[in-house]
Amino acid sequence: MRKDPIKLTIGLGFAGVLTLMGLISFISLSQMNTITKQMSKLLEETNTKISAANTMRDSIRLRGDTLYKMYLTDDFIERDKYRLEIAEHALRYKIARDALYSFPMSAREAKLLDRLMKQTFSAKQLNDTAAENMLSDLPLEQIREDLRQANKARQGMLAGLNKLVLLQEEIAHSIISDSKEYQKVIRDIILFLSLAAFFIALYIAQLVIRETSRKNSEIRFQATHDELTKLVNRKEFNHRLQEAFSSARDNHENHALCFLDLDKFKTINDSCGHKAGDKLLIQLTRIIKDNIRNHDTLARIGGDEFGLLLEGCSLEKAIEIAEGIVSLIKNYEFNWQDKKFHVGVSIGLVMINHKTKDIEIALSQADIACYAAKDMGRNQVHIHGLDDERVKKMHKELSWVADINNTANEHHFSLYLQSINNLQNEQTPSMYEVLLRLNDDEGTLISPGSYIPAAERFSLMKDVDYWVIEQTFKHLCALYKSIKHCDTCLFINISANSLTNNQFSEFVIQQYKKYNIAPDAVCLEMSENNAIKNINQTADMITTLRKYNIKFALDDFGTGISSFSYLKNLPVDFLKIDGNIIKNISHDTADKAMVAAINQIGKVMNIQTIAKHVENVFTLNQLKEIGIDYAQGYYLGKPKPVNEQIEEIKESVKQHSIRH
Repeated sequence: MRKDPIKLTIGLGFAGVLTLMGLISFISLSQMNTITKQMSKLLEETNTKISAANTMRDSIRLRGDTLYKMYLTDDFIERDKYRLEIAEHALRYKIARDALYSFPMSAREAKLLDRLMKQTFSAKQLNDTAAENMLSDLPLEQIREDLRQANKARQGMLAGLNKLVLLQEEIAHSIISDSKEYQKVIRDIILFLSLAAFFIALYIAQLVIRETSRKNSEIRFQATHDELTKLVNRKEFNHRLQEAFSSARDNHENHALCFLDLDKFKTINDSCGHKAGDKLLIQLTRIIKDNIRNHDTLARIGGDEFGLLLEGCSLEKAIEIAEGIVSLIKNYEFNWQDKKFHVGVSIGLVMINHKTKDIEIALSQADIACYAAKDMGRNQVHIHGLDDERVKKMHKELSWVADINNTANEHHFSLYLQSINNLQNEQTPSMYEVLLRLNDDEGTLISPGSYIPAAERFSLMKDVDYWVIEQTFKHLCALYKSIKHCDTCLFINISANSLTNNQFSEFVIQQYKKYNIAPDAVCLEMSENNAIKNINQTADMITTLRKYNIKFALDDFGTGISSFSYLKNLPVDFLKIDGNIIKNISHDTADKAMVAAINQIGKVMNIQTIAKHVENVFTLNQLKEIGIDYAQGYYLGKPKPVNEQIEEIKESVKQHSIRH
């Protein structure tokens, strides 16, 4: 049987194309794997060199710090101890330097290292001389001159090491560029062959391109991120800082730069090992990232040092974020092998705006501010050039909230009671809302809207809620002991932090039993928005605490479109209708209809209604006509200090008893 020459040609051609594509694909992938391994090896060497250079730089700084500590102490035993520490830092420097010499060096690197070797010899002699003289009886002026000479030599070495780090970063950038160029050539070849080999070749090319892109992404990520925490590294952070500096200069934008240094981290590293330290760094990284904005940049720039760039950020917002980080880290408990540890953080903050002269200056200012925060006692934020009274005030307010259980701050907080009046009869009010007031050092009232949102965002309100509950329970206990037939019920606001706190219910029960609270004497009040966001936790909390006769109220009800649909899942006792709706019912028929609808739903579900922000008699009459159960507002009664209001309650009960 004679074979068809056309089919044979097509078959041979197709086989040839497949063979060619297979061969080219094999060669391409092999070459890409080879070059990727080479690039990865070069990058690994470069990163190791950078790490060694940074270790040398840290050793120089620590040697200088130790020498200065040695100068500050008059105890010769302490000075001798510091002399040994200087030797340890010198040994770390030598080990890192030897590690650098173990790698192949370019001419520029070798030249820089040779210069550093000369500077090292000179600086070591000056440092040793200064240290030895402090152990002698030489005049103070001679010792100070030795210190000055040693410091001058140390600064020269630091400058040289900075140049070496920059050179290594330049080499890394060059390696990445070469890799990209090579891979671009490979991609073009594959694309051309793919077009020639129709759909099969195109499919093969797609696989190769996908593999190439993945490799590129891995290399770029390795070059710009820290291996342990996966955060941006120092090189990439400096690049983003430069972009922020340009936008501040050209567009008059405001950014904030924070320098974070962990406190007591070395203790964990020394006592538990680097594995524990690494785990703690990863956990703290996750905590900080969860509590900054999506477009902010967190970078690891040293062993336990971090940089934070807050783009498009006001000074007030930057302080809020930085104070929140301090609180989060201070309150975080690290568990390792049945041991519990706490660390802290000192933060230096500097603003970047059109007045910023140079990004290096800003970095230096942030570094100085961080050390100032450490000197002032650690676990705090220091703002470079702080001279704004508004900033100082905000700084202080957030610190009060964070330390509410500190007796030194308790005088800033006070409780007030505002009556909730029954609209369906004229009986004396027996329900009151507990209101928290924060006063500054001059006694000026601070609006809750100024500090509560920030406090909730950084989980500071939990302790505030605990404080309010305990203080309220104390007053309730005393009130019920002094009045035999007391029926007063106090409404206590709880924050979103408490709704998501698994220990909150347990704390309330503990206080309930401790102060022997009477049945129906407490109503916990939460906003509708917070309750819906955390509906499962809220429902569980209500179920748990109802066993102890505690009531519940939904505040600001009616703000959401689907408010009614959630009531079936939240068995509350009261609906406090949003004040913005109440204020308009005298002249807005839609709002009046909304209030009537809420009241009707409440009646059907056996939930009582409370109208907020009742400010005039016209609104009050409208609410009575609709059939609202209770009302609260300045027209009916302004908030009064808790002790004053309780005395009025006692007097009212006394008068009532006399009449009857």
